[in-house]
Amino acid sequence: MDRHPPSLYQAVLTEFVRQGYFAAHIRRVRLLYRDQRDVLVAELTRRAGANVTLDALDQGKHLVAYLREGVSDLALEGAARQRGIIVRAISRMYRKAPPRSGLILGFTGYPRETIGPAAGRLAAIINDDST
Repeated sequence: MDRHPPSLYQAVLTEFVRQGYFAAHIRRVRLLYRDQRDVLVAELTRRAGANVTLDALDQGKHLVAYLREGVSDLALEGAARQRGIIVRAISRMYRKAPPRSGLILGFTGYPRETIGPAAGRLAAIINDDST
C-alpha cells in the first residue's frame, strides 16, 4: 500500500543522473532514433515519393506519411497488416475537419536493418494502391 518507491532505487537513480549517465543515454537514443527515421524517410521517398508526402520532424518516435488524394489510408493499413507491417491510418482520428488520408509510421524499437526492407514493402503497397 506504500506509494513511495524504495529508497535504494531512488538513490541509484539519483547517482545515475548526477554522474551524467542519463544525459549520455538521451544523446545515444536521439542519434539512434534520427538514424532510424532517416532510413525510413530515404527509403519511402526513393520508392514511393510520388505517392506520399512525409512529415518527418526532428523529434519523436514516429512520422506521418500523407497519401495522395483519393487513396484510402484504411485500406492501406489493412494491406500493410497482411504483409506484417503495422501502420495506423489517421483518417479515423478526425472529428470535425474533413479527414486527411495518411499513415502514422513508428520507427523506433526496430533494428535499422529491418526498416529499409519494411519501408520497401510498404512503398510497394502504396504504389499498387495509388495506381
